Amino acid sequence: MSSQIISVHDAFFKQVLSDPKRADKFLRERLPTDVAVLLGPERPEPVPASFVDEDLRQHHSDLLFRVHLKSGKEAFAYLLIEHKSRPDEGAPLQLLRYVVRILSQWYDQHDHKLPLPAVLPLLVSQGPEHWTYSCELAPLFGEFPPAMTAYLPSFRHALVELSEVADDALSTQVRLRAFLKALKYGRRKDLALRIDVVLAEAPALTMEDRITILIYLDKSSTLLNDEIIREALLRIVPHQMEQIMGCITQPFYDRGMAVGKAEGKAEGKVEGEARILSRLLERRFGVVPEHLRQRIFAADVPTIESWVERAFDAPDLNSVFESN
Repeated sequence: MSSQIISVHDAFFKQVLSDPKRADKFLRERLPTDVAVLLGPERPEPVPASFVDEDLRQHHSDLLFRVHLKSGKEAFAYLLIEHKSRPDEGAPLQLLRYVVRILSQWYDQHDHKLPLPAVLPLLVSQGPEHWTYSCELAPLFGEFPPAMTAYLPSFRHALVELSEVADDALSTQVRLRAFLKALKYGRRKDLALRIDVVLAEAPALTMEDRITILIYLDKSSTLLNDEIIREALLRIVPHQMEQIMGCITQPFYDRGMAVGKAEGKAEGKVEGEARILSRLLERRFGVVPEHLRQRIFAADVPTIESWVERAFDAPDLNSVFESN
């Protein structure tokens, strides 16, 4: 599979969990049970980009959240979520490298204060290949005399293998289940045959969610074509088939315009444009901070359109909003 196709899977995964509400539901349902019960009632907080070093910012699929733990004192931890499209024997080493960077950054920014926060790495495997590799670092070293093994670093990560989770058990939340199901089947060879299963939640989704999922499936797989998608939509949401097909067969910006028109005619042109820009920024850079979101929705149409033009090529989120 080409790196371009893999990046489509990474980008979709990051888009799904960039929303704190969905991330909160995912973590409570998919973390190891003995860890999930330690979480407090607060939603996970996406870590600002300034906290994460350049290597992590450039990585497409990682997500870092600050979570609060149930405790009599102020306790928190960081959850590093990594996505893999296929099994990777070296994943523990990759995750360990990220954890060390996160802790080093935290240590420097807090004037070398101790103790360090906990960082729990959670790896999400999209499949369809079964994950047969160890979640621990030790097997990567091979065989060593017992006297040496005591000095080898010890590390393990949690694993969520979507292919091993029943469709109905992916999530109790309909929207999250629909997104995770798209990831679960997105790389399977029988995707075309299972398209009705993948889109089973479509009647309960918003138009934007349906289009987001179909754009991902269309871009990530060579096994689907317009005819297969059209026939599936006729079976599942026949009254909206033409509208959805019109959105997913246009270039990206036009798709966004079509979604805006489909959902927001009554909201006015300014809000429709603002929604389009917000979606574009989320696809490129992940979570859009609330102060920038407020700025977008307070702007006029010409300003938003100028930001849209910059958003396609901007190296980072802040560059989109820099003065002309």
